Amino acid sequence: MRELFKRWQVLLLLAVLAFSFVGLLLNGLDFGVEFNGGTIFQIQLDEKVSPDKMGTITKIIEARLNGIGLKDTKVVPFGDDLVSAQIAETDPKRIEQLETLLKTQGKFEATLDGGLLFEGSDIVQVIKDPGRGYGVHPSEGAKTYGWVMPFILNDKAAYNFSKKVFHRCTATGFDPKKGAQYDCDSTFFFIDRPEGAVIVMPESVYSDDVALLQAGNSLRSIPRGTSIELLLRNADVNYVFIDANGFSTEQLASLSGLSKTSKTAVVHDSVPESARAKLSEMGFKVTEAKEQDKGTPWIWTAVGARQVISITAGIANLDPYVEDPKDARIFSDLLIQGTGQTADEARADLKNLEVLLITGSLPIGIKNISKESVSPLLGREFLGNTFVIGIIALALVALVIFIRYRHPKVALPIMVTCLSEIVIILGFVAWSRFQLDLGSVTGILASVGTGVDHQIIIMDELLRRKSGEEENIADVSYSMRIKNAFFIIMAAAATAIVTMMPVFFGFSIGKLKGFALITVLGVLIGVLITRPAFSQYAEYMLRQEQKAGK
Repeated sequence: MRELFKRWQVLLLLAVLAFSFVGLLLNGLDFGVEFNGGTIFQIQLDEKVSPDKMGTITKIIEARLNGIGLKDTKVVPFGDDLVSAQIAETDPKRIEQLETLLKTQGKFEATLDGGLLFEGSDIVQVIKDPGRGYGVHPSEGAKTYGWVMPFILNDKAAYNFSKKVFHRCTATGFDPKKGAQYDCDSTFFFIDRPEGAVIVMPESVYSDDVALLQAGNSLRSIPRGTSIELLLRNADVNYVFIDANGFSTEQLASLSGLSKTSKTAVVHDSVPESARAKLSEMGFKVTEAKEQDKGTPWIWTAVGARQVISITAGIANLDPYVEDPKDARIFSDLLIQGTGQTADEARADLKNLEVLLITGSLPIGIKNISKESVSPLLGREFLGNTFVIGIIALALVALVIFIRYRHPKVALPIMVTCLSEIVIILGFVAWSRFQLDLGSVTGILASVGTGVDHQIIIMDELLRRKSGEEENIADVSYSMRIKNAFFIIMAAAATAIVTMMPVFFGFSIGKLKGFALITVLGVLIGVLITRPAFSQYAEYMLRQEQKAGK
């Protein structure tokens, strides 16, 4: 037996097994949402994209999920218009927040009188320094929490901003204690503004929104006295009313004219299907905006508005006073503020906006999102069932092998080799921190099945030796038969690997990538490590039996 353990093939197997055991002991196994529980989002893009653009989209989505502190995230593209995002989170409220974040394209814009001041790509840094105001703070005299996010614009955007807000305040009086008093214009912040769109809503919704905007809403960063016409002008959208009977002749004529320049129609959820179909016939892409709550104007949500911030006299270069625009001070350090009902809500709003600005906007919009939740209890049941299925499969394989060869010296090593392959595969998974999903576990079972086939090929080739051959002829025969067996094995392994390549590189369903990766890994481990070691044992066993029979 010592002779067997001196062969390099056996030593390599033992070394790799030791390496795998160390990985399993140090790192353990990382299971996916199918086993640990979580949520799987299926994100459908507005249109089909190229592989390069899909890679960018995948990276942005992954960065957003990682940016808000999630762990065990897995983002995988499906074809050319679908992305799967798996997260280890099942809390309904948290899932709703994440769905809102994933739905958002993330195009941030600041406007003044409908003109662009700067956009998200102009922000070079989000300042996370509490000393400069960053963070969540209790609001004075109110049971709410405010949040502040300072940021820095690039030089070009800072120059453009400072020039456009120059002297955008009107003097209204003078206070001996406070100095000159000004009424300043307001800037509007948008995320995913439907630029150039047509807003379709009932006139009653418009009237309600006029009152809600005038009343203001501190939780939505809407100051008291906000004008709906100013909001629509900054959003750069047109609007058309609709009543219970659908569009009138005049409204259809107006829409027909707008369809020449506008491609999107944002409709209130009360707009009937017949009216939506009419809009589609006219060439509009119809999207629905839902009401958030009774205190939030529907139009605010429909145009993607996030904040209205009044310009200060200082930023307008009126305090201290600068007469010539050429001498205007350039402001690059600005901030965004908001309010939350609770500290957690304020923190979530701050973090979501921060992540959107840091990761940037998606190059294309999101059409829709569906989600599938897996509870931790169901996940553990999946894992237990998979383990039982694996044990049953190995037991059946052992029974078939024993029936075929009727000798423990053949059946037992084949099963030991199978278990060795499983340990080595899991060891590599542990070292690489690869997340095991259902497809991956299925790949382990598939590679073990392939390994049994290959070992049977080796044994059958070796057992073809005629008992009357001389010793030196037998030596040549064993060597040649192992070579013949490996010729068949290598051809079968190459076929298996080539078959898995389209699956792995995304020409099939994304969830099968784990299956393809583990199957290829198992085949490579088999042909490079375990099959050579098994062939050495099989040859050694037959030689020993031959010597014992003489």
